[in-house]
Amino acid sequence: MSEVKVYAHRGASGYALENTWKSFQKACNFGVGIELDVQITKDGVIVVFHDDNVKRLSGKDARIEEVDYDFLKELKIGKKWRRSFVHHKIPLAYEVFQWAKEKKVPLNIEMKSSFLHHPNGTKILCAMLDGLHDVHLSSFHPQLLKEIKKTKPSVETALILKKKFSLEEVIGMDWVDSLHLHKRLYSSQLIDQLQQTGKKIRVYGMVGSEAAIKKPDSCLVGVITDYPDRIKEKLRPAVER
Repeated sequence: MSEVKVYAHRGASGYALENTWKSFQKACNFGVGIELDVQITKDGVIVVFHDDNVKRLSGKDARIEEVDYDFLKELKIGKKWRRSFVHHKIPLAYEVFQWAKEKKVPLNIEMKSSFLHHPNGTKILCAMLDGLHDVHLSSFHPQLLKEIKKTKPSVETALILKKKFSLEEVIGMDWVDSLHLHKRLYSSQLIDQLQQTGKKIRVYGMVGSEAAIKKPDSCLVGVITDYPDRIKEKLRPAVER
């Protein structure tokens, strides 16, 4: 069976605020890869943030695709965390990528929908990938992955599957190298079907108690989780424990 790599979802978001330097550093300490989300501003600056609108974590009602970076750079984000409230800043993607390159941290970079509204978004992102140790780009939007593959053919692209998808369409997407699916979709029957595509498979949403962790399928190459330390321990061969 191939090695199953562990990726910390939005950084180690089970232990620190998602997509922040604290969550990334925590994941690095666990010795795992990092899954993070990227958005692009109106003026073409790529930042690390999950939501299309910053309201959930900042209280300000603004869509990232509609504002310039000057609006975001001083914005404080946070939420109540274990009886306390800590403010963070939205990280610049370039700075996170440089840090990951120095630390040799594998990255799973998810492109969010703001990239659909910027004519040069995927090209700007591709220009920032040089020198990264181990990276793949994922998205729910196959057209973004197609643009990435056209600009940078060597980079791995991963389609995040929605609940209802066409296997025939997925097989025909020769610009997609791997598939990501939520654990709610995971089943032996579906895995058998997905193997027909010849693409790699990663699963997200795992917490450590799932059957897919106890006995991983041979085609599974990655797990994306809020609790990377748990998953890493579960996947460690019994002879090493």
